[in-house]
Amino acid sequence: MNKLLYILTISLLITACESSEKDIPPPEIFLQMPVEGFDYHADSTHHTIEPKITYDIQGQYTWSENGEPFYHEKVLKFNSNNTLQTYHYNFKVVTAYGEDAMDILVNALHINTFEESKKDLNDNGYINNPAAGYHEFKDYIRYSVDYDAAQSDQWSGFALSKNTDKSDATIKNEFSVYDVSGAEESEVFSVFKQSETIKHRISFNDNQSHTLKSIMVNNSTLTYKAFDSFDKKANVDYMLLTITGYNSAGAITQSVDTLLADFRPIKTPNKFIISEWTEVDLKPLGSVQSIELQITSSADSDPNKTLPKYVCIDNLKISS
Repeated sequence: MNKLLYILTISLLITACESSEKDIPPPEIFLQMPVEGFDYHADSTHHTIEPKITYDIQGQYTWSENGEPFYHEKVLKFNSNNTLQTYHYNFKVVTAYGEDAMDILVNALHINTFEESKKDLNDNGYINNPAAGYHEFKDYIRYSVDYDAAQSDQWSGFALSKNTDKSDATIKNEFSVYDVSGAEESEVFSVFKQSETIKHRISFNDNQSHTLKSIMVNNSTLTYKAFDSFDKKANVDYMLLTITGYNSAGAITQSVDTLLADFRPIKTPNKFIISEWTEVDLKPLGSVQSIELQITSSADSDPNKTLPKYVCIDNLKISS
C-alpha cells in the first residue's frame, strides 16, 4: 500500500511539473519606441537600447541589421561613428517556450542642444553679443546676432540663455523661457528676438545642404505674459511662428507654421498659449542651407496691443 502511494505521489509530481512547463508562455518583447524611432546624437557612444522581455527564461538574443546578424547580447550599445543615417535593426529572443521579435529604428542625428555654450554665458545667465557676430556649433551651424555695443538693449537674432524666470513681463525676463528648463530638461536654450529690418537665420556654412528633422519651441516669458494680457473674449488674437527654408541659391524651399498661442474660437475652441517645449516637424522644408524664423500675430494690425516678438528654441535635429 505504501509502495503504491509512493508511486502515485511521484506520478502526480511529474504530471504537475509537465503541466507547469506547458503553462509557461513564450517570451514577449516590450520597448517604448517613438513612432519614428529613437533619436540619438551621432557623435556620442553613450547610448544603449535595452528591450524588456517577459518570460525570458535562458533566452538567446540576436540583433540583426538589414537581415544580417551582428550581435548576441540583450543590451545593444549604439555607436554610429558620427554617421548621419537611420539604422534598421531587428531584435529577436528565443527560449525553449517560443520566440518574439521586434523591428527597431534608430536615427543618428546631429542634435544642437546648446549645452556646450554653458561656459560662455555671462553672470546673468545669457549671452547676446558673441564676438564673431554669431554663435557657431559643430564648426558649421551658425545662429546670427545683431548687437549694438553702444546700446546694449538694442539687439536681435539668437541669444543663448539658461533663464527660467516666469514671474513677470519686465525686460529683465527677455532672456527667460516660460518653463522650468530647456527642452528635455536641458539647461541652455536659444532665445530668438525678431527684428523688423534684419532677417536673422540659422545657416550652414559647410557648402552643404542639410535635411532637418525637427526643432523644439516654447514661448518666452516676455511674450507669454504679454499675450496672456490680451482679452480672451475678443476671439481675435493669435500668435504664429513660421519657419522658412532656403536652398543654396537663396530660394525658398517650403515653410512650416506652428501656433504659439490662439484665442480664436473658430480655429481652436480650446484657447491656449504654449507653455511647454513643443516639437515642430521640419521635414517638409526639404534640403536647406538656412532657415528663417518669423513671428506674426493679431497685434500686428492693432495699435492698442504690444507684443514683444520672442520665441525660445532648442534641440535642432539635423538628419543629413
